[in-house]
Amino acid sequence: MRVFQQLEPPDSVAHYQGGGPPKELFMIVVAAFLYALPTMLAFKRQTARRWRILAINLLLGWTGIGWIAALIMTYAYEPPPPGSVPDRPHIPGTPRDE
Repeated sequence: MRVFQQLEPPDSVAHYQGGGPPKELFMIVVAAFLYALPTMLAFKRQTARRWRILAINLLLGWTGIGWIAALIMTYAYEPPPPGSVPDRPHIPGTPRDE
């Protein structure tokens, strides 16, 4: 009687060679895209805060709270630049001057 058996996995496990696309690489690419999403949106929208958003995203984005803060800053209200023509309020019932 053998007390110690040979410790090898069954053939079905030992000879598995994969067979699909590398899922780990796909998940890393998706995670990197989502991580950089607030920064990409800020640069696409040309916001004045885009460099601050980049810094917050890089330094604090991994916490989740920093990522949400960067995303909120991307879409937060931005006052018009100095010297631009302010919007005139429209009174309902009157024609718009365009």
